[in-house]
Amino acid sequence: MRRVFWPLVALAGLLAACSVSFTIPLPDQTVQLPALGGTLGRVVYPAQAQSFPPPGGVLKDVQVTGTLEASQPLFLTLDLYARTKDPAQDENCLALGGYAYACALGPEDGPIGRASFAGTSAPLSLKGEKLTQGVQEGRLWLGAMVQGLPNGGLTLTFKNLKATLTLGL
Repeated sequence: MRRVFWPLVALAGLLAACSVSFTIPLPDQTVQLPALGGTLGRVVYPAQAQSFPPPGGVLKDVQVTGTLEASQPLFLTLDLYARTKDPAQDENCLALGGYAYACALGPEDGPIGRASFAGTSAPLSLKGEKLTQGVQEGRLWLGAMVQGLPNGGLTLTFKNLKATLTLGL
């Protein structure tokens, strides 16, 4: 038993060491949250995905940091989501004037974090399965749940996004 155990422990240690982390910039993304009825409780995504060259290799983990800026002061917390499926191709999503989609929360929408506002910007630290999948594919939609927002609509911009990627076995 001991003859098998220690070589397995050594192999597991080597495999764990066979990963590398690096950081890449991601493009900014803007989401317009309309003051339209029927969007409350839905996740609003921009019509166009973030597109970037996929990193290649096998991603073990992705963490994205940056800032979420609002077009007016907010004093609330927003739930944030990512998806890899085009909302235009999803029957659970409603088109909002060609610039955004409001999607009922479903299996295509993965929670990635929250943004707590006390003014016009909030720091971001995002992580989740759909985020990792989107970075792996080089195509991603970032969105926010519409709840407790001011009347008149709002523009949110995901800015200065940096993805720390861990590639490995």
